[in-house]
Amino acid sequence: MTGHTFDLRLFRYALIAAEHGSFRRAAAALNVQQSSVSKGVRSLEHHIGAALFERSHAGVRPTPAGERFLKEAAQGFDHLERAMQRIGAVQRGERGEVLVAASVPFHLLGDVFERFRQRHRGVSVELVEGTCNESVVSVQQRKADIAFVTKAPADSAVKVLHLRDEGMVAVLPKSHRLAKARATAPAELRTEEVILGAGGVGPEIADYLRRQLARSPGELNLQLHRVGLCDLINMVARGFGITIVPGRLSGIAPAGVVLVPLAGGITMPVHAVWSGANPNPALKGLLGIARRTMPEHPRDGGSPPA
Repeated sequence: MTGHTFDLRLFRYALIAAEHGSFRRAAAALNVQQSSVSKGVRSLEHHIGAALFERSHAGVRPTPAGERFLKEAAQGFDHLERAMQRIGAVQRGERGEVLVAASVPFHLLGDVFERFRQRHRGVSVELVEGTCNESVVSVQQRKADIAFVTKAPADSAVKVLHLRDEGMVAVLPKSHRLAKARATAPAELRTEEVILGAGGVGPEIADYLRRQLARSPGELNLQLHRVGLCDLINMVARGFGITIVPGRLSGIAPAGVVLVPLAGGITMPVHAVWSGANPNPALKGLLGIARRTMPEHPRDGGSPPA
């Protein structure tokens, strides 16, 4: 058979003829002419060099060689049918996988991923935390399908969607002098030991604080730790210092801390970044849900820190 191209219909004609024991009944089941089935089976026999059926006035039945061949062919068709069903599900975004790079904390995206997983249960979601630049590069290099970051890249080769602006919150120990304040300005944190994550959004918050306090006397006491947000907050509760995060932390802040908003309308933007050339159907579903989480009337949150 080497060098020949086969019409898959010929295999189906043979399989249905064997099932019904007749070319006439096979043609009726397939809704084609009987001559198409008989000629198709004859063409298949010619290509493989063996008779597949014994023909008689009573109908047809497979030869010993034909029986073995059709058994193998049926298994192949089963595999092909499953493969077609799976690729169809992937193309509809019902199955597959989507890799997400993110510099923004997960709690800002929790609703998006919860809704996506409810509607696309067959799609695996993998998240990779990194800095803003690392996350954008992952999309540019097609190592990630989408990135959620705080800085919109200038690269025209990628698409950017501004989702919303998130307020900034200082996480303080309950015994802190500002624990009962309704809000606090960055200048009031000059003398504090500030702890931030070395990955994710930590470096951007660190740069923001340095810019805000550049004209204030004294050196900012800031430490970067290679830990996640939950560990940072627990470190605050244990007296390691204070930290600053974007967005609300309801449900994940331990009892030993308080949340005090930063004053002055300070916000951090959240952007989705992806490649318009990415063919992953699951990406379209995730973007659609992310768009539906955008506020109808985006607030004017002041100057973003990034």
